[in-house]
Amino acid sequence: MNIKEVIEDLKKKDFKKALSSIEKILIENPNSEQNVNLKGVILANLDRVIEARQCWFDAIKINNSYFDPIYNLGDSYLKKNEHDEALKYFIKASELQPKNFIVYFRIGYLFMQKQNWDKSLLYFNKSKDLNNKFPKTFFNIAIILNLLNKKKESILFFKSYIELQPNDIEAYYSLGICYREIGNIQMAEKTFLKAFKIDPEYPYLKGQLQFMKNHLCDWGNYNESKNNIEKDIVKNKKTITPWQALSIVESPKLLKDNTKLFINNKVFNNKNLIDKRKITLGYFSPDFCEHAVSNQFKQILKLHDKKKFEIIGFYLNSKQDETLYELKKYFDKFFDINQMSTEDIIKLTEAQKVDIAIDLAGYTYANRYQVFNQRCAPIQVSYLGFAGSTGLNNMDYLIADKTVIPDNCRKYYSEKIIYMPNTFMPGNDTQKKSNKNLKRKDFGIPNNAVIYCCFNKSYKISPDVFNVWIDIINEVENSILWLNISNDQTKLNIINYAKKNSLNSNKIFFTDRSKKYEDYLEKHSLADIFLDTYPFSAHSTGYASLLSGVPVVTYKSETFANNVCSSLLFEANLQELITNNLSDYRNLAIELGRNKKRLNYIKNKLKENFIKKKIFNSGLYVQDLEKAYYKIYHLKRNNKRCSDLYLD
Repeated sequence: MNIKEVIEDLKKKDFKKALSSIEKILIENPNSEQNVNLKGVILANLDRVIEARQCWFDAIKINNSYFDPIYNLGDSYLKKNEHDEALKYFIKASELQPKNFIVYFRIGYLFMQKQNWDKSLLYFNKSKDLNNKFPKTFFNIAIILNLLNKKKESILFFKSYIELQPNDIEAYYSLGICYREIGNIQMAEKTFLKAFKIDPEYPYLKGQLQFMKNHLCDWGNYNESKNNIEKDIVKNKKTITPWQALSIVESPKLLKDNTKLFINNKVFNNKNLIDKRKITLGYFSPDFCEHAVSNQFKQILKLHDKKKFEIIGFYLNSKQDETLYELKKYFDKFFDINQMSTEDIIKLTEAQKVDIAIDLAGYTYANRYQVFNQRCAPIQVSYLGFAGSTGLNNMDYLIADKTVIPDNCRKYYSEKIIYMPNTFMPGNDTQKKSNKNLKRKDFGIPNNAVIYCCFNKSYKISPDVFNVWIDIINEVENSILWLNISNDQTKLNIINYAKKNSLNSNKIFFTDRSKKYEDYLEKHSLADIFLDTYPFSAHSTGYASLLSGVPVVTYKSETFANNVCSSLLFEANLQELITNNLSDYRNLAIELGRNKKRLNYIKNKLKENFIKKKIFNSGLYVQDLEKAYYKIYHLKRNNKRCSDLYLD
C-alpha cells in the first residue's frame, strides 16, 4: 500500500477504496501533513465535509505553513457559501503563495458570488497579471464589466476568452448580449449565429436570434421562426426570455408558460408586517435614470403623500445622470444596490422595514427578480416595467386594469390583480412640449403630407403590421410613413421590404431619437396619426403620442403587452380608435387619413381633455394608487385572504 496507489484510486473516482488505503497508511505515520490533507480531499469527494475540514485543521496543526489544507478549507467554505470563513483561509493561502494565481481567482469568484463587483474585479485582475492564459479569469472579468455597464471593455475580454476557448457557446451567447446592449445589432446577430452553429438548441438562443432579426426588421422566415419558438414553449424548452417573448408571442397562455420555464420558482414565503405609523413603500428599478419608466413615474413620486407613506428607492443600475439626481430628491431614502447580493438586498429591505415592495422591472434589463422570488417584504407588487405576469409564487399583486387583462384572460396571471379604475399607466400631467417651434421641414418631411408615424422601437414592428401600413400609405393620397429608426441596416431592410411589396420607398422617412423628452414630444406633434404595433403595442410611446396631440390607431387582442395602447385610449376617451382585427385597423387608419374633419375633431377632443385634466390626471391617479396600497396593507394586517382588488 503506497500513496501512488491512493492517488490513482482518487483519479479513478474510487473514493471508498482510496479512503480505506489512506487510513491504513496514516496508522503507520499519523503525522504526515500531506497524507492527512489527502484524506481530507478524499472525504470531501465523498461529501463528508465536516470530517474533511477536520483533516485539514489537523494538517495545519502539524504544519501551519502548509498551503494545501489552508487553500482546501477556503475552497470548502466557498462551495457552501460561507464567504467570511472562505475569505479568511484564502487570504492566509495568498500570504503563503503570493504568486499563486488560482488563489486570487477564487477570492475574485467569492466576491463575484457576493456581487461585490469592484473587489471581484480587483482580485481577478491580480490573478490575470500572474497568469494571462487562464480562460475563466477573462470570462469572469467580462461578465463583471458588463454588469458595471462597461460594455465595450467587456466585449474585449469576451473576445480574449474566445481566443483561448474558441468553442465555448456560453461566451458567444454572452458576447452577443453585450453587442445587443450597446446597440450593435448586426454584430449581436453575427455572434448569436456563431453560437447557433455550435449548438442550435442552446437555451434562449433561438429567441435572441429572432429578437435581433426583429430589431433589424429582417423578416425572412418570420412566421416559420415564430411558430418554431411557440412549439418549443409547448415542449417546455427554454427558447426565449419572458421580455423578448412579448414582441413575438400572441398567446397569453404561452407567455405565462414561457415565464414559468424561465424562473426557478420558490415556494410561498410569508413575512409579517410591523406595526408603525407610516406605510413604507420600496420601489425597485434600474430605470430611475433617463428612461421611459422614469418619465412616466416621476410625477407619481412627487405627489406621494409623505405624511402617510415613507418612500424608499432601490436602484438596480450603475448609470448616473441628471434624471437620477432629480428623482433621488423625491424619495425619503435612496439606496444604490446594483452591487449587492440577493441575500444582502433582502436584509436591507427588512432592515428598512419595507411593508410593500414594488418591482418596476419584472424581466427587463438589469432586473433582480430573484429578490422578489425569495420575498423581500411582507407584500410584493409587480408594476409598470413588465407587461405580463411574473409567474412568481411570492409576487402577491399585479397592477393592471380591465383593458390590459380582459376577463377571459385572467386565468393566465399568477398574481392577484389590482384593477385601476381607468388605465394602470401613470403619467406626468405637468410635462410640456418644448417651445422650439419645430417645423416638418426641420426633419425633411413633406409639409403638406398626411403623416402616419410610428415611433415605437423597431423590434415591435412585425411583417403583418407592416403589410397593413403599406396598404394604408398606398390608399391615402399624399401620405407618408415616418419611423423613429436610426440603424442603417434596419432602414435598408425596411426600404427593400417596401419595394418588394409595392410601396414607393420615397414615402418612408426616418428620424433619430431626440435627446430631450420635451423635444421628442414637439417632434411627435408634427405627425397626424400614430400607427400602433402588434403584438407589442406602444406603451410610454403611446402616452407620448397622445400627450403630443397625435391620435393612435391600435389593435386590441388578448395580451397585456398588446393592450396597453388600448388602455391609454380608454383613459383618453378615444375608444373609437381601438379596433379588434387588422382589417378594421387598416380601414380606420385609411378613413382618418382621408377624413380631415373627423381627424381634427379627435385631435381637438384630445387636446381639450388634457387641458381640462379630464384625462391622465396625476393627482387623481396617485390617490387611487395610494388607496390600493392602503387596502392591500390592511388586508395583510387583518390576516384577510389576498384577492383581486377593484378600485372603481
